[in-house]
Amino acid sequence: MIAGACAALAASPVAWRQEPEPTYEGLTFSSHGRPIRAIHYRPVGEGRRAAIVMMHGSGGRIRNAGPWHELAMRFAGDGYEVLTPLYTDAFADDGVRPPRMMEAWRDVGEHAVDWFIARGVDRRRAGVFGYSLGSHVAVDGALGDSRAAAAIGVAGGVDVYTPRRPRRRIPVLIIRAGSDTHVLPRNTAAWVDFLRDHEVPASVEVIDGAGHLFTPPEWAEVFARSAAFYAGNIGRPED
Repeated sequence: MIAGACAALAASPVAWRQEPEPTYEGLTFSSHGRPIRAIHYRPVGEGRRAAIVMMHGSGGRIRNAGPWHELAMRFAGDGYEVLTPLYTDAFADDGVRPPRMMEAWRDVGEHAVDWFIARGVDRRRAGVFGYSLGSHVAVDGALGDSRAAAAIGVAGGVDVYTPRRPRRRIPVLIIRAGSDTHVLPRNTAAWVDFLRDHEVPASVEVIDGAGHLFTPPEWAEVFARSAAFYAGNIGRPED
């Protein structure tokens, strides 16, 4: 009897339903007349009706593979629209990084947030995220003329670049790599102290044992900490 049932089951094809996944596409938008390449990620359905702009690290590239892409897909899977601009399109990185270069890069983040707002995202539901050099570009820009409502900086510190006096007071999360030898813990702490001294509500999370270059499990931890922060700010259910 059991053998007969197993044979019947084997003879009947089972239709497996694959859950829909976030989608993505390449695009360009403008920052001071310059075309900025980016990848736009979309959640399944309406999602949270919130958006995140992700600013890559030094030497970063944007492509549909690797940890940066996978992190963007995680955010999209959590219900956010995501844009990953190649901000060096605005000003090629020569390693010296004069003020006008940093300003051009910060403006890319600002204009990426504006791009989302122009397409219907409420400014209170737009955030920025940055890693290493991009952590400064994202957070310092968000505290300047940007309309972002929350910011996250990962593996950054005052040795990346000298922060400007904040013009805005929005929630900021700084995520530090516990064993970072590229951006030293004291330099991350100095950045946090600077933000708090200027009345920016900055919180800190530490990825224990992580170096400056994260492993896949450490990137997963970065996502978990970031997702919790965004969920309490830009990703909260709408009233």
